[in-house]
Amino acid sequence: MAQFQIIDKFDVEVCKLPYEKALSFCDYLNSIGIKAKAKEGYSGFYIIFVTNESDKLKAKLELVRHSDSAFCKEFEKVSWKSGKTVSSKKRLNSNSLPFTYNLFSVVSIIQILCVIVYVLSLIDQDFVVFNLALGRFEHFTNPINYYKLFTPALVHFSIMHIAFNLIMFEALGRPIENTFGSIKMFSLVVGIAAISNVFQYMFTSEQAVFGGLSGVVYGLIGYSAVISMMKKAPSTFKVIPGLFAVSFIFILFGFFLNGIANVCHLSGLLLGSLIALFDCKFKFK
Repeated sequence: MAQFQIIDKFDVEVCKLPYEKALSFCDYLNSIGIKAKAKEGYSGFYIIFVTNESDKLKAKLELVRHSDSAFCKEFEKVSWKSGKTVSSKKRLNSNSLPFTYNLFSVVSIIQILCVIVYVLSLIDQDFVVFNLALGRFEHFTNPINYYKLFTPALVHFSIMHIAFNLIMFEALGRPIENTFGSIKMFSLVVGIAAISNVFQYMFTSEQAVFGGLSGVVYGLIGYSAVISMMKKAPSTFKVIPGLFAVSFIFILFGFFLNGIANVCHLSGLLLGSLIALFDCKFKFK
């Protein structure tokens, strides 16, 4: 005869707390009969989950009741006595990643394509510039050439150029894809790349060509910054405070330098912000 065990589903979110406080509070809830679990979120925070709405209300009351005692020695004593939650969680160190690297994710595929195109440019730069980059020499007389509205995002002209873009793309794109899904990430990359490239094309001189993932990166900065400020957004999705302001300053500074696709950066930032505002208004309810 087979035996079955009913497993509790911890899918009702209570609050978000720093690592130590989350684990202590979770142990405290379990000690008073409220089944709770702490699950890792973003930016060093953990999310406390319970199994039902009734326990959620009780947990929030306990949180408010102990707010003056600052997570208090009562919570810590329970954690020390149980020794379960803390020992079952390992703090991330500098050699570990806060996510599982998925080689077939949208972020990974874009990164791989960028590297392949960069290596190809080292072998034959003229081929890459003519077929993948974008300049005023392209008049789009052939509909087939409309692929060039996206491919400039894959073209980079120096090791520092591609390194900066891929690092920022990883830092911003991975949380977006993990939180909102691959379809959302794909639509953001393709949409922001195409539209920001169109705007840059309109303001590019006859002799210049442009390429790079930075238009998409700035779009993801705008998207992430706006989403993270919205109360309706998933509580696990956060970005570095002030990132939006710093990025806007860098864009303004870029207008005083030569060889910077400033229009692409600015349009990408604005477009990403507008998409985020749309999502917050109609999707995060």
